[in-house]
Amino acid sequence: MGAANSTIRVTDLNFNNIKTNLKAFLRGKPQFTDYDFEGSALSNLIDLLAYNTYYNSIYTNMVGNEMFLDSAQIRNNVVARAKMLGYTPTSSRGSSATLNVTITPSSNVTSVTIPANTLFTSSIDGIQYKFTTPENYVLLQSTGYTSNSVVITEGEPLQERIGVDTSTAQRFILNNPNIDTTSIKVQIQTGGSNTALRTFTEATNIVDVQANSQVYFIQENEDGKYELLFGDNVLGKALDNGNIVIVNYRVVNGSSTNGANNFVAPSALGGEASFTVSVANSASGGANAETTSSIKFNAPKSFQRQNRAVIKNDYARTLLAEAPDLQAISVWGGEDNDPPIYGKVYIAAKPKSGNLLSDQRKAELSTLLTSKNVVTISPTFVDATFLYVVPRITVRYDVARTSEQASAISDKVATAVRNFETSDLSLFDRKFRESVFMDDVVSSDTSILGANITYSMMKRFTPNQNITTSYSIAFNNGISNPHAGHYGAISSTSFTFQNQTCFLDDDGNGVLRIYYLDSQNNKTYLNTSAGTVNYSSGLVVIKSVIITSSGTIEVNAKPAINDISPARNMILLISKAAIDVVNDSTGATESSVSNVTTAGTTETISSETSSILSTGSTGGVTNLVY
Repeated sequence: MGAANSTIRVTDLNFNNIKTNLKAFLRGKPQFTDYDFEGSALSNLIDLLAYNTYYNSIYTNMVGNEMFLDSAQIRNNVVARAKMLGYTPTSSRGSSATLNVTITPSSNVTSVTIPANTLFTSSIDGIQYKFTTPENYVLLQSTGYTSNSVVITEGEPLQERIGVDTSTAQRFILNNPNIDTTSIKVQIQTGGSNTALRTFTEATNIVDVQANSQVYFIQENEDGKYELLFGDNVLGKALDNGNIVIVNYRVVNGSSTNGANNFVAPSALGGEASFTVSVANSASGGANAETTSSIKFNAPKSFQRQNRAVIKNDYARTLLAEAPDLQAISVWGGEDNDPPIYGKVYIAAKPKSGNLLSDQRKAELSTLLTSKNVVTISPTFVDATFLYVVPRITVRYDVARTSEQASAISDKVATAVRNFETSDLSLFDRKFRESVFMDDVVSSDTSILGANITYSMMKRFTPNQNITTSYSIAFNNGISNPHAGHYGAISSTSFTFQNQTCFLDDDGNGVLRIYYLDSQNNKTYLNTSAGTVNYSSGLVVIKSVIITSSGTIEVNAKPAINDISPARNMILLISKAAIDVVNDSTGATESSVSNVTTAGTTETISSETSSILSTGSTGGVTNLVY
């Protein structure tokens, strides 16, 4: 009996179970067979033993978990495990903006130089941020002392100087954890009296490092700061005693400055007080330091791709790992393009802030990929395009099931619409599924009995005003046309054509038409062959028209089916959702919302109209609106 009960079940790590096991163990001894543990002082000792065992088990389990990347929770341990895979977490990134600058010099000079670290400021939510030029910009007399590509980058430039003492186990730790590591520039001064400088570059590929390579390595230390490592004359050149390490870098504020578009210039640029500055591209590309969850995800992926970009997944993983400002990426080979273009890989990226990458950011990312990809392949960035789903929602509710007003129910439906856009759309390769959307709408309030929802697809474009232009508008989804002559699948917002306020429709046979409304609201057609509609592919072409109005035109199409799919670089959003709340007992509409505010409603992507691709026979141009 005693022997049977003397075994402790060591897998029971709950405090109460440990205590029960200890009592069972003691009861297996003859001295404690009938002992009243609860009423004795021994009970306190058992509690103490149970607590001690419980704490030790927790600590031991924690140590075991922290040894592996998947289960580690403490950032220092996650970073250490990632280091074993050759992965360095990305630091905070400062945002960059592009300025148009024109300087009027006080004398006749051939050029004016805007020096590196020229300070600009911008205020966001009452907080002032510093932006500086990362390099010199030379404005030539031949170009009118003008540059449309002056880049300013957020962050405060700082410098550290660290003496080298080879007699100790020295660590070169930079003082600030908010450093943008891409801004680090390392120079080695021979000594105090010898001011000659040698530039060291970051080693990104160990294969290329030789014994005399002037390189440094960087890693995140246990305090979240960055530490520089130098070679040992086997992998990289070693530092000599008395050398001085000079490190220049920027301390940044991460994503806080994305979207900044109002900058205060210094009193003089290039020593000249007369100048004009305008914003070409708002600040973008800022990002916070990589999170532990991101490190745990990206480190194994980085090890798999081995610092190269060959297949399309390599491109996506490289960008997601090294460009923390990106939220989503779509990659496809040129051979899969329409039409096929060999020797290219196409990349569409959506930033975390906003929907489109600036030209400056595209150039930076292209440079990043070019250093890692196959020489014969050219990475090409294209803008994300947007297809808007426009739902018309009618819900019927039971007044006996709720004490709320119809307007409150309408608000809940609107919230469900917004949440669906955020969770189910807004990224590449996210399909609009009617059944899921319907379920979200109906389940938004318990009083809703059912819903009737109709849908249209919508594309936006900005016309080339007063220029003969053709437009190709790709919905990339079938357009409703149940039989020949069934017109009304295409509609549009107004635009000015031949001095009339006009609209688009189709004749049901694949012909696009332009009309205006007379005084009796009857359609009068000005052009009965304004373009074509391919109902199966969803391609709408407006042929050689002169639109004299400015602003955005919205073209709507009824989908052939309500499950809507995005193309390669297409993102689905919801726009102009309308909601009617109907009392099921009376049939009366008690609340109506004509335009639910979503990302799709508030943002017009004018750049969906591409640059000019071809010249027509009449001197016009062709724009693609994908």
